[in-house]
Amino acid sequence: MRRHAITVFCALASLTVLAAPPAKPSVLVVTLDTTRADRLGCYGSAAGLTPSLDAFAAHATLFEHAEAAIPQTVPSHLTLFSGWNPNRHGVRKNLEVRVPASVPLLAEEFKSAGYSTGAFVSAMVLLGRYGMGRGFDTYEDSFFDRRRTDAVERKSGDTLKLALPWVRARKGPWFCWIHLYDPHIPYAPPEPYATKYKARPYDGEVASMDAALGEFLDALEASGALADAVVLICGDHGESLGEHGELTHSLFLYEATTRVPLLVRLPGQTEARRLAQDVGLVDLAPTLRELAGLPAEPADGVSLAPLLQGRPWARGPVYLESLEALYSFGWAPLYGSVEGRSKYILAPRPELYRLDADPGERDNRAGREAAEAKRRREWVQGEIAKAATAAQGEKIALDPEELKSLQSLGYIAGSMGKSARAYRDPKDMAPMLKDCTLAEQLFLEGRRDEAVTKLERVLPKDPGNPLFNYYLGACYEEKNPAKAERFYKKAISVRPGFPQPYSRLVLMWINGDRAREAWQLGALGVKEVDDFNGELHALTGYAALKSGRPAAEVLAFLEAAKERGPELPMALKARAVLALQAGDKEAAVGYLQRMAQEAEPGYITQLAGDPRFEPLREDSRFWTLILGARKALSGR
Repeated sequence: MRRHAITVFCALASLTVLAAPPAKPSVLVVTLDTTRADRLGCYGSAAGLTPSLDAFAAHATLFEHAEAAIPQTVPSHLTLFSGWNPNRHGVRKNLEVRVPASVPLLAEEFKSAGYSTGAFVSAMVLLGRYGMGRGFDTYEDSFFDRRRTDAVERKSGDTLKLALPWVRARKGPWFCWIHLYDPHIPYAPPEPYATKYKARPYDGEVASMDAALGEFLDALEASGALADAVVLICGDHGESLGEHGELTHSLFLYEATTRVPLLVRLPGQTEARRLAQDVGLVDLAPTLRELAGLPAEPADGVSLAPLLQGRPWARGPVYLESLEALYSFGWAPLYGSVEGRSKYILAPRPELYRLDADPGERDNRAGREAAEAKRRREWVQGEIAKAATAAQGEKIALDPEELKSLQSLGYIAGSMGKSARAYRDPKDMAPMLKDCTLAEQLFLEGRRDEAVTKLERVLPKDPGNPLFNYYLGACYEEKNPAKAERFYKKAISVRPGFPQPYSRLVLMWINGDRAREAWQLGALGVKEVDDFNGELHALTGYAALKSGRPAAEVLAFLEAAKERGPELPMALKARAVLALQAGDKEAAVGYLQRMAQEAEPGYITQLAGDPRFEPLREDSRFWTLILGARKALSGR
């Protein structure tokens, strides 16, 4: 594959009609997580970051204005692979919700049509067990180890090395999805990109990803594996990098995070094309169904096959949404649409931008173009109403290790609440958003004092913000438990459905010999929150045990936790204590052996000094666990 910046494309008017692809073409979909369109040379960048993607674009169709329906990884990918917008498929965030069984997924459809199906993903938010694995013969997500909070992503080169032999080994038609995650926070490009782009690590991640993808595509081209394949490369959402006050993505609906690169190459295509129509990732599932001859499915998107083949095509507005402001901060949710090169955002103060003349979205014309703003508002409100009949996702169980791993990528769980009596407009809160994002990163890096400084700067401006209060509580846990308690209680009071402050406070009180208070708070909390992973039930059961509650009551909490997710080490420890109280040493040892497979070694060594396990001191299996844990600690 020749690597050079592409500067000349055929005009749309000169397009010739392409032949339809083979009856059952293979399909390769590559999604570039968190990738801004304007970082690609074929989209106008002069930085030279993407020679491989630019070379691919020289023989593909480039969509100048492709939009992600939502700037978050899981719901955006689900929109891409179903053809349903988030308000219809019901997955509006990355955490807690499993893909509903009623949502159609391309992998299942290709599999039913006789295709081999394989997926190779690079981030834990797309673990197969969360639902995106449906329909894939192979779903490669083995990089994740829930006992390691750093095992949350895989570099593109490693993912592509696993995908290459899978594609080469296929004998019949195949459908392959490859997900590359490099440009997502934290930005840590490998050498030589780390040095070359030291001041611009995001760009370094894009450049590194492009190089790895180029080698992969070159290898497939050389083997002939792509000769009869439809190849689609796109972003799932962008990255704000400080624009409009947002450092990353998820919150706002500006072009920095909703506009994505989209390149499609049909079998036999040799010329470059540019298409200027507004399209959405929601259009890709109907497109691939038509190109592969699969049965059509009800969809919010419109097939791009006519556009790709030079035939007439039309669609209505492209729908957008972000509920992140509501879920994380208690601010107003955002909804919007793109139509005729203009963007409308429904917020407490609506926004309307003419994107061709104002690509930075600085000139809000909603007040000056009231009739147009009203028309757009009514359309968006009609789309919002569809959420009433949306598919309902099944709650998924995330264990504490998974939550810690997700938090290292900037994600947090919890149900919605209000930070004030009325929902605040997120753009009015933008000045504090930067400090909040930086504080979150400092907290995750263990730099708690610096995080406190930033959080205490923004909290007076939004004192009812549940997330600010939660992070302040977490920052103060070690040095000032009384302050931590106060902030956790505040977070609970302003967002009663927020599970983490309950869990942190219950655990604090368990470790601080306040077991009775911990049990009382936990018993209240399990009635208030959606304890989606069972953590609060498990902690409450342990607190009940320590405070001398009846065994039946303790077991009731532990059983409820087990129904919701993997059993925590603390829950298994509680079961072992109950077994010893009942005189069942065999069961107790079994619980401890299971605990040792899940817990940190330091947690196991504490058993040696715990008087509750006195009956096991003559059991060699008990000491085998202790000595194994001590050995693991000494070998670190």
